[in-house]
Parts: sequence; C-alpha cells; structure tokens
Amino acid sequence: MSKTLCLIIAATLLAGCLKQAAIDKTTSGLKGIWVTEGDIQGRQPADTLVFFTKNGKNMLSFYSAGSPGPNWPSHAETEYRYENGKLSFKDYSGASTDFLNVESFQWTIADKVFSVKLYQVLHFMSADYRVTYRKIN
Repeated sequence: MSKTLCLIIAATLLAGCLKQAAIDKTTSGLKGIWVTEGDIQGRQPADTLVFFTKNGKNMLSFYSAGSPGPNWPSHAETEYRYENGKLSFKDYSGASTDFLNVESFQWTIADKVFSVKLYQVLHFMSADYRVTYRKIN
C-alpha cells in the first residue's frame, strides 16, 4: 500500500513540475525587446515592443502616441497572456479590464520573429496590415 501511495505522490509532483515548465516555456519566448523589421527612422507607435515580468505579471510595453486617441498617454503598459500559441493583452485604453485576443499573431520563426496586424496592437482601425517584429534581446 505504501509503495502505491509513494508512486501516486511522485507522479503528482512530476506532473506539477512538467506543467509549470510548459507554462514558463510558452511565455519565455516572448520575453525581451522586439523591433519592427524595415522600421523607418524616428520614433513610431509600436515600433518597439517590450515583453517583461513585473510584480509576477507578464507585461507588454510600447510607445502608443495617438492610440487609441490624441489625448491618451503616449506610452502603454499592460498585462499580456500567451497561452496555447495565442497572444492576448488587457485593453490599455482603460475602457475595459478584458483581455483582447490578437487573432493575427503568427510566429514566422519561433521565439525570434512574429507578425501581427498593427490595428490589433494600436487599435487603429485603418492599420489593417501586417508588421513583422524581430527579437533583439
């Protein structure tokens, strides 16, 4: 009986460790600094995305002048999630506490290059085109 109990406890601990490693792996690929490919000179909204951890939360930070409107702060910092290959982040405009899905998120080279439709980052309705981000750090 005690061998069975030890086996169950060991299996439970192992499964818990593997699950934590899988969760950490999914977000670790995004952590760092990402810049747009073919970026023009000067500072542009969302030309650099920074994924990091702050107070135990996954955070996304970027320059956002003009998004979602002219009187909004020029810098956005919001919580993000990356689960099962899907990226989402909290609405940084403050209009909602919900996470917004970034449906267009797509890895080009896993953990190194991804593309996304810009309006899903900046909330510009007219920015319905893809931008590609490359990890630099």
